[in-house]
Amino acid sequence: MNKKDGHHAGSFRLKLRISGLIMLLLSALLLGGCASGTAHVTVKKDGSLELAFSMLLSARVESLAGGKLEEVLAHRLAAAGIELDKSQSGSSTEYKFQKTYGSFEELQQNAGSLDIIDTEVAQADKWLYTRYEVTARPKLNAYTDEIIDSIGSLNVPESLVRLMLQNLALNFKLTLPYNLYGPNNADSQEGNTLTWRISMADTEPVRLVVYVPQVQNLAIAGGGLVLVFSAGAVWLVRLIRARKSRQLKQ
Repeated sequence: MNKKDGHHAGSFRLKLRISGLIMLLLSALLLGGCASGTAHVTVKKDGSLELAFSMLLSARVESLAGGKLEEVLAHRLAAAGIELDKSQSGSSTEYKFQKTYGSFEELQQNAGSLDIIDTEVAQADKWLYTRYEVTARPKLNAYTDEIIDSIGSLNVPESLVRLMLQNLALNFKLTLPYNLYGPNNADSQEGNTLTWRISMADTEPVRLVVYVPQVQNLAIAGGGLVLVFSAGAVWLVRLIRARKSRQLKQ
């Protein structure tokens, strides 16, 4: 091959790479916003929890990887005793499930097989409250790799599917019965609900501090305050009566 041919070959490979990059960028623009999801954990006053999840996939995303995504989700959820529901919403496909647990311990026992998050909890006991500092790292990339590994027969470049999956994002919502939140890195708060925007490519952990009152100690402290105020009121009444008695004698 002469220098001219080598130059043309190198130029062709460069153009091919640039074309590939442009195709991936265009794909990202086309696929961005084509899927949206929400995961909502609601903690009730009696200590029970409700876990709800919903995700909408556009027809484009569904045709690329919807079948494999459904297969992976259904398999993981079935192991946790949860049934995945699939339905059509216009031209989009909706996947959703809902499950109620009697306590956080029950959630841990039954949903452990989902393996989508690593959680660390630091507890600091105070007299009037307990401070819980929670750090949670989503493991959504585990789903990405599993879906890509199972693609096989699909005539779609792995790089395109990985790019599409990493553009999938969901809103994670946490609702407590009372506003007990301390410092956190949530994207927004509305009443007793915090919301984080999480994508499959995220590495930043969810950070949250919750202050849980020590009800018994609060009652003791409250009772002590009542006693102090009551003693003060009795002393004040006696002081007023003593003054009136002295004035009458004069």
